[in-house]
Amino acid sequence: MDDALTITSGATTAVATDELFVDAARLGSLEGATADWLERAGIIARGLHELDLREPAARWDTTSPGWSMARALQHLREVHERAGSLRSALIESAEHYGATERQIEFAWQLGGRIGAWMLGVAAPFLIVPAVVATGAHSLAERLGLTKPLETLVAEHRGLLSDPAFVRLVRTVADSADELAGGALDVPGVLGPLGQQIGAPENASMLLGAAGLLGVVAGSRVLVDGPVKVERSRPLPDRRADQSMGPPNADDVAQPVQGRVPAPNGIGELADRIPTSDGGAQIRVERYGDAGDPRWIVYVGGTVDFSLTAGAETNDMTANVHGIADDSTLDALRLAGADSGATEAAVRLALEEAGARPGDALFAAGHSGGGEVVAALAGDPTLNVVGAVSLGGPVASAPLAEGVPLLSIEHDEDLVPATGGRGHPSPDRLTVSRSVLEAGREYAAAVPAHELVRYRETAALVDASEEARLVEFRERLTEFTGGGDGAMTTWTATRR
Repeated sequence: MDDALTITSGATTAVATDELFVDAARLGSLEGATADWLERAGIIARGLHELDLREPAARWDTTSPGWSMARALQHLREVHERAGSLRSALIESAEHYGATERQIEFAWQLGGRIGAWMLGVAAPFLIVPAVVATGAHSLAERLGLTKPLETLVAEHRGLLSDPAFVRLVRTVADSADELAGGALDVPGVLGPLGQQIGAPENASMLLGAAGLLGVVAGSRVLVDGPVKVERSRPLPDRRADQSMGPPNADDVAQPVQGRVPAPNGIGELADRIPTSDGGAQIRVERYGDAGDPRWIVYVGGTVDFSLTAGAETNDMTANVHGIADDSTLDALRLAGADSGATEAAVRLALEEAGARPGDALFAAGHSGGGEVVAALAGDPTLNVVGAVSLGGPVASAPLAEGVPLLSIEHDEDLVPATGGRGHPSPDRLTVSRSVLEAGREYAAAVPAHELVRYRETAALVDASEEARLVEFRERLTEFTGGGDGAMTTWTATRR
């Protein structure tokens, strides 16, 4: 567990903690200030020369103006040079760290592609053991015995939160095409073409296969469908979300159906994201006046982890569709829905709340909700001003030019890794952090993915003085204007 925030951006090759970037910026400011002081001191020295006051009355007279000015110029030059040297050293260390990370990622990617292809080659020999294992699991479930898969996960829960396993998940997400190529004995997938096929393309092909299976066999596995949204009714105590705990008269941020104060920073954005407890999944806030409406939408995380689509829109089916939407290949898919149910529900909720095309929009979401806000940020037809993803698989999400996406990811969280490595974008700023204590056991299967921990990291983002994080917070403040807004919550279901 570490409170240090590591910052990565597609706009630069430097990767380092926010403290390092802050120190580098301070040294840069000092370097600029001393350059200004040197220029002013030079003007003063020339003035002393013109007044014939630059030489001491005696050579040992250290109180003379000329002697003092000479010493001042010498010290200013030393400070200027040291500030510049230290700043360059810090930036160079960040560049080296970034280069090392890129080399490690390349090694993982290459090893994963080769390993996936070899596993595909061996697939024919693994069919029988896989069928036997699947049958044993199904039989144990019918007999009411302990489920082998759940037992295996419970016994190796720590593995799911191992940063090395998270890297493996990111590699596997990009390597499904190599696995299929190995099974079909097609070595070409290891070439340049295979490098262009990542998690979105693999997800799209998976959905295509699931859609065809649905047409042929009537299967609902990973097959999405149309949605509807209904405005949530407030509870008797005027709260719209019981999961937020008992009402607090001193807490103006309580999610009541009515007026709410503007969020003050990323931490308050995270606090307002709906929890994954089966309640309303979407929250919409309106700021500004009728002539300049501005909207913030909050999207909750995954609720249903089954692979068969049901009434719940925030499920694995919608998540896979959200990743597939990041690929241009998805537009060619003939089977399956066009987009995920969660994204469709969010767009419908915004429309029902009164948002119109061209209205300014800010979006924040957790898990699969983060995937949705990244999709909104990538839609050039929307006027998205900024987006925040907490633990969402957004690495491959294409962003509209000039729309910043702040992606907060935990080192031990495998969910962001399911989006693959993606492609660098100058508009994507990734903030990562280690949140788990070594040797401690956690009740949750993936504790680093819990919203409560992402809320803690969001508070650290607010406390950071790093220039890019400060700029993002100022963007949010300028967007809302600091005034009150009107809030509604929406419950989405598949038809």
